[in-house]
Amino acid sequence: MRQIIFLCLALILVGCTNNSKTERQEQTSLATNHDKTQTDEQNAKQLDAGLITDYFPPDGSTAYFQGEGNEFASYTLQTSYIDKTSIAQIENNGGVILLKVYRITNAAIELVYMEAVDEAPTVPTAQEIATFPVIETILQQPLQVGHRFDGWVILSTTAAITTSFATFHNVIELSKTKDNMTTTKYFAKGVGLIHTKDEMKTNKEEVFTVTSTLQKIE
Repeated sequence: MRQIIFLCLALILVGCTNNSKTERQEQTSLATNHDKTQTDEQNAKQLDAGLITDYFPPDGSTAYFQGEGNEFASYTLQTSYIDKTSIAQIENNGGVILLKVYRITNAAIELVYMEAVDEAPTVPTAQEIATFPVIETILQQPLQVGHRFDGWVILSTTAAITTSFATFHNVIELSKTKDNMTTTKYFAKGVGLIHTKDEMKTNKEEVFTVTSTLQKIE
């Protein structure tokens, strides 16, 4: 009789031990899955940021745009990376020099500073740039046809544009219409903006067109 009692107690203890072991395994598995989910989310955010910055010119480059339809449609564009999330560009069209500063987030390229400057402007610091309000959203995730932001709509992600510099494929085409003006921009991966077209309807319903097209980049 005593042996039977001991046997029953042993079975109960083994069952409790197995249950505790199973609970610990489940808790460990849940913690591991939670950590993996957080890591995947962080990697996705970093990937998104990387995809957005792919549509900017290289650091230290100068792009030359050939204009048609307006004497100030031709311009040069110098690009400098302040850090991974802050980029400055100096645009010179022969009439005015503009300093433009962009803030890069996980989801968008944001224009946060634009001022007429002299030839050697003082560029804001990354700390200052982080506090600037958004002037305009230039490009925003998801980079999909039909996505709308700040008045813009993405028309294509597979457009082909031929310039005197190169033929670009898988170009992002986006458009914005305000009053009687429609602006269409084209962004190529690894280069950034390659073509801009402004179309304005006159009172006689005629269309006046101004374009700026990438000629070369150094």
